[in-house]
Amino acid sequence: MSSPGKNLGFSSKLASIKPDAEPEPKVPDSAIDEVAARHGFVSREPVQKIVRRKEAEPSANLNIRPPISTYNRFVSFAMENRLSYPEALKELMDRAKV
Repeated sequence: MSSPGKNLGFSSKLASIKPDAEPEPKVPDSAIDEVAARHGFVSREPVQKIVRRKEAEPSANLNIRPPISTYNRFVSFAMENRLSYPEALKELMDRAKV
């Protein structure tokens, strides 16, 4: 390894190296995508996930195994009131003043 300040005699030769031609003009991404699509290439850019609603606060998992009769009552309540399960649970807890 050489030390950072050591002169190896290349500085004058490196300074004289220049590119042969001007850089090519920038091709728009849409043109590149069009050519790629014609040849069957698929974009690797991440697809943005569409979300129906924004959550107001952080969430946590709640996994329970109630009896089927209780489960059916809960799901029926959620469906009748057009609520998601978290919303239905919150509604029931609010009604119970818990």
